Amino acid sequence: MKIIIAGGTGVLGQHLVGKLEKEHQVFILTRGQNKKISENIKLINYSNDINNWSEYLRDSDVVINLVGESIANRRWSQKQKQKILNSRIESVEKISKALKIINYSPKVIMNASAVGYYKSSHNVVDESGSKGTDFLSHVCDKWEKEALDKLGEQTKRLVLLRIGIVLESNSGMLSKMILPFKLCLGAIIGSGKQYIPWIHINDVVGIINYLIKSNIQGPVNLVSPRINNNFDFSKKLGKALKRIVFLRIPSFLITLLLGEMSTMILKSSNIKPNVMLKSDYKFKFKNLDDALNDLLS
Repeated sequence: MKIIIAGGTGVLGQHLVGKLEKEHQVFILTRGQNKKISENIKLINYSNDINNWSEYLRDSDVVINLVGESIANRRWSQKQKQKILNSRIESVEKISKALKIINYSPKVIMNASAVGYYKSSHNVVDESGSKGTDFLSHVCDKWEKEALDKLGEQTKRLVLLRIGIVLESNSGMLSKMILPFKLCLGAIIGSGKQYIPWIHINDVVGIINYLIKSNIQGPVNLVSPRINNNFDFSKKLGKALKRIVFLRIPSFLITLLLGEMSTMILKSSNIKPNVMLKSDYKFKFKNLDDALNDLLS
């Protein structure tokens, strides 16, 4: 297959490329000029004239859009919030416009989203769950609607990847937690009852690879079948690092320090990957202990 990955130089993209390039022809759309992933991978600068790079989409079987400004890079000023939203909307618009220029419809388009779509809840929520009212929910809702509107008619199968908190030892949330937990400064946040919808990086890659070959469409939750609350997550991470966890940080202090960004930590997302559980996909890491031992070994 010919697979196009927009935003393929990020951490998730690099893991995905490492898997897909063994079986498929992979092209990456990126704004970075000097990044290099593999000798077999061609990087296409999609900041340039759209008429030039749109030709690379011709005859593609799968287009995967992972583009989006990180939500955790800096504090959410109004300018940063607009940047987070615009980066996602603009990536969908660019891909849609490029496909229209060449008058081509790939068999499958996958557009990233996140479990931030759902409202905060301790109750189990699957793909049919209601959207929330916070900023992250707003971004995911706008992102998905843009994909449905702009890309839905340009493919036989549109998949919305509602990705949870990806556990990877060298990036993301887990990498930021390792040092303080090693220094015995790891803490339980707020009540500790809020659920953390985690997923091992290998399962994210495995699920996307599975979806390419399946007939599944619409929203798909990419989270472990057995997610944990903050209390359990903190205790298990401490155990994996052979450290005790005894500190607690109250919710009001997190809100004071992070402002609106505190929803990333305090929001409870008890998400169930119902679509994948009904499929033939076999999760590699269902248990947090196994996932942490694998990533921290």
